[in-house]
Amino acid sequence: MLSELAEYAYSHNLVAQAGFKPKSLKAYICLSADGKFIDITVRKKDSEPVYAPDIGSANHGPQFCNPLIEKAEYTLCMVEDKDKEKNISAKYDFYLSMLDAGGRYEPKYQVIAKALRSDEIRAEIIASLKKNKLKGTDNVGFVVDGEPAEKSQACGTWWSEYRKRFAKPPKGDLPRCLVTGELAPALKTVTKVSGLKTVGGHGTGDVFVSSYEKAYQSYGLDKSENASVSEEGMAAVNAALYELIQKAPILGGAKMVHWYAGDVPDDVDPFGDLMDGLWGDEEDEEEQEAEEDEMPTADETKEKERDARQNAKQLLESINIGQRASMLSARYYIMPLSGAKGRMMVRGWYEGSFEDLYLNINQWFDDLQLIRVRGKGMTRPPKILALYFCLLKPGGNQEKGYERINKELSNLSVRIVDAAINGNPLPDEVASRALRYIRSSIYSASNSSNTGSEDNNGKSSFFRTEPYQLLKAWLVRRQRQRGDENIMGTDVETSSHTIAYCCGQLMAVYGAIQKTENRNVNVGVVERYYVAASSTPAFVIGKLAQLSQYYLPRIQKKEPRLFVYYEKMLDNIYMDIGQEQIPANMNLKQQTEFAIGYYQQRVDIYTKTKKKEEKNVEEENMENKNEEE
Repeated sequence: MLSELAEYAYSHNLVAQAGFKPKSLKAYICLSADGKFIDITVRKKDSEPVYAPDIGSANHGPQFCNPLIEKAEYTLCMVEDKDKEKNISAKYDFYLSMLDAGGRYEPKYQVIAKALRSDEIRAEIIASLKKNKLKGTDNVGFVVDGEPAEKSQACGTWWSEYRKRFAKPPKGDLPRCLVTGELAPALKTVTKVSGLKTVGGHGTGDVFVSSYEKAYQSYGLDKSENASVSEEGMAAVNAALYELIQKAPILGGAKMVHWYAGDVPDDVDPFGDLMDGLWGDEEDEEEQEAEEDEMPTADETKEKERDARQNAKQLLESINIGQRASMLSARYYIMPLSGAKGRMMVRGWYEGSFEDLYLNINQWFDDLQLIRVRGKGMTRPPKILALYFCLLKPGGNQEKGYERINKELSNLSVRIVDAAINGNPLPDEVASRALRYIRSSIYSASNSSNTGSEDNNGKSSFFRTEPYQLLKAWLVRRQRQRGDENIMGTDVETSSHTIAYCCGQLMAVYGAIQKTENRNVNVGVVERYYVAASSTPAFVIGKLAQLSQYYLPRIQKKEPRLFVYYEKMLDNIYMDIGQEQIPANMNLKQQTEFAIGYYQQRVDIYTKTKKKEEKNVEEENMENKNEEE
């Protein structure tokens, strides 16, 4: 992976000169060409770091400090803590000596050194810093006559020569660098890279290559002898890491770093679609419903889906026939990273062809697809966090969802991404957690006076599609792996009607029958019996059938068309069951089929009954219009 990272840095012109690294900078101290203090320029909080000379680990000692960009207390001998006065004074003197040495290459460094030796100018600068609410521990730089000191053309030449005094002559033969393949002195201590603080990393940065632990010395090798990397090679690796870490999203307590070897534009980046396009907070349910009201019809949705698939097919065909030949050989690299005691922890490594990644992620979206709750076309690809929220343990602080995902799903979240990337089956834990979420939601509704009731749009407030989408993806990947011919579809008409699926259908129908007869019921048969029916249907389905005999005659009197509709629906389901025995206990696969059968049948009932109601209203309006005429 070192060579792949270095190659990314070279191909994207990211390689910084050895001895340079990106540094955060709070403010610039502006001086005139003759060394007079002009003003303090405070940078914005989200400003990009700047590349500047870095002295490495020697900076942590009592004597040395970094050149040009360093803490204000060192550059200005700004003593705020008397206990640190001795170290601050020593570092201040060293800072001035570096400027004196650099002044032979860049005259502006002499201007800075002269200004800092003036007690009057330093006092003026310190007063201005405090006025701008800056502290001695904040990093500051210098601007002389409008040019930042670190951007001088002579800076690189000076620092390359100056830092040689810190290098120790190698003992024996030179080792071969694992990055460049050249014979070169190996780094004893690798430079840190910042950006992992939010996932367990140090605020000052973390190292990517480390041999500190004793376990690495079991063969008598010491530090860099275990993995020799040259300064030039590591500079390239760190430059790539810094660039990639900054733009990587966080998933399950890790930064999902990814890149391509080859020409892959952002608009056809499949992993970017998986992460960036689906990333964000859970949407407010009312916003989801408002969007669904404006959604296109099922036919329009299917047409768009066909267009999307056609575009994907055309992209792959264009690669194969050589129109985009550069993408034919493109490879992807995905590397989840987190921090651990000042070191980077590589929590996974995925690589392969761009074509495979593109196909696998498109398959992932297809596997998650289900008919919408209200039957208006198919669900859109869910946000990755929305899926993960449905896998958390019931209860808990909902406002700390992000923290809980990182804690509860740190391992599972990476395995889900692995399934999407490589087309692998989802872990059984996904199905178990999704089923638990569904049952918990329905159980919570049964203990509330109004949570389980349906709104005017036919959508229960506890009803979410994401857990059912995960169940479908888990099931179809399992079926595909086993070579099953009948793969679970997106709706009732396209799905295979197994005995467990049929039991889920019956649960939906019996629930709809009760709701039709008594729309104001708070705790219905679904809220009361779903949990038991989903695991032991043989002991519950009979009870539901018995209860329906109480409601159906009433429906027959009030709405005879619906009575016929429900009777036919029950007949069709029982015909699918045939002579099969309703199971007394169901395994994980059957419980999943039950849940999907319930979901799809419920959507089918709502869609068809809604159409019947609209048709009845239309016919009634026509009759009234005819009477008026």
